[in-house]
Amino acid sequence: MSPARTSGRRKIVHIGIDSGPRHNTRACSEFAALLREYTDWIEWGDGYAILDVTANKLDIPFGMRVAKMIKSDIKQQLGWRVSVGLAPSKFLARLAMQRQRPDGLTVVLREQIGDFLAAVPIDQLPGVGAVTRQQLAAMQVECVGALAQVPLNELVRRFGQRGSSFWHLAQGRDHELVAPAEQLDQIREDTSFAAPLYTREEMRDALRGLAAALCGHLQHRRLQARDVTLTVRYPDSRAATRTVRLATFTDRAQAVFAVACELLEQTEVGDLGTRLLGLGLGGFDDEQLEQLDLFASENP
Repeated sequence: MSPARTSGRRKIVHIGIDSGPRHNTRACSEFAALLREYTDWIEWGDGYAILDVTANKLDIPFGMRVAKMIKSDIKQQLGWRVSVGLAPSKFLARLAMQRQRPDGLTVVLREQIGDFLAAVPIDQLPGVGAVTRQQLAAMQVECVGALAQVPLNELVRRFGQRGSSFWHLAQGRDHELVAPAEQLDQIREDTSFAAPLYTREEMRDALRGLAAALCGHLQHRRLQARDVTLTVRYPDSRAATRTVRLATFTDRAQAVFAVACELLEQTEVGDLGTRLLGLGLGGFDDEQLEQLDLFASENP
């Protein structure tokens, strides 16, 4: 495993796009190429990118310097304004990015984690929705600093496994790795939720939309796929992936949706809920692979 994939003294950069032509194909391709000058470990989202620069391509040991260079390069080469957060984890880097938005740069060092999290509103924790926020408020917990003082066993007793996740995040402990979604032989669509989903009906509605979008891409490019991959991000930030190979190639949304629902049943969403659902289609035949470059530019 490369140094960038370990959970030791990591350097995670979260970039939020404040102004820029996000839907311009050429600009998005240039943005992706710029970031890859620093690392290949890039996770893309709607209006943001997360980079693991622990072992970056320039061999720069100082995360703050890397973050400043990336922000400067984006401004000079693309003319975009971005907010940047640097921290030892994805969760902290996201909060840091939001701290001085727009056009800010916030660095959270390991020794600053406690002070940084102290006044963060409790609903900034993954998995804390309206109901959980009310339950925590009844415990006199309205900020992450207060939550960090609650004994772990008390949170587990009240909230089960979610309570353990809350406690560890409140201590600044988050070992989730940056997970690049791009694959040269796959197209994918993701959707995230402001609050976790807990009902199968809502999850199926989301999967139905993802399947329709993906198969629309396939039909537009006259492609068919055999492999269906489901990605689930639980409220505690853990992720799960399930893949199946179909007996025949397809570009039909109903067929993909049905398989995605079967894969969903193989995950823990029934107990834990989900904050993100993603679908990927692959397994194209050799003659079709050339066309996938078109998707790379459309979805950086």
